[in-house]
Amino acid sequence: MNALGMQVAFLVPFSLPLIGAATLYRHNWFYPAFMLVVGVHYMPFIFMYGMWQFGILAASLIGASIAIALYLPPVFSLGGWFTAIVLLVFAFVGRSVSLREHRSAA
Repeated sequence: MNALGMQVAFLVPFSLPLIGAATLYRHNWFYPAFMLVVGVHYMPFIFMYGMWQFGILAASLIGASIAIALYLPPVFSLGGWFTAIVLLVFAFVGRSVSLREHRSAA
């Protein structure tokens, strides 16, 4: 699992040229492009940590990135704020799931 964790960790920095290319095409695609990369980055966590909740997190970031980029008005920081809120909510959800599983195992 260490090798998979290392590959997942380097997915985001190696995707920066892709995010830069999207931003050159449309300035307001910076955060949606980052949302897409971060959402895809969370998909292997479903397998690595055995938590299906990472699939919900990934799907929400990927779906919202496409919706913001294509259909919502061009507000530059909307994707950043959305991502911050989703990750903050997921921090509490993931913690509660982890604590519940730890208690049931003990």
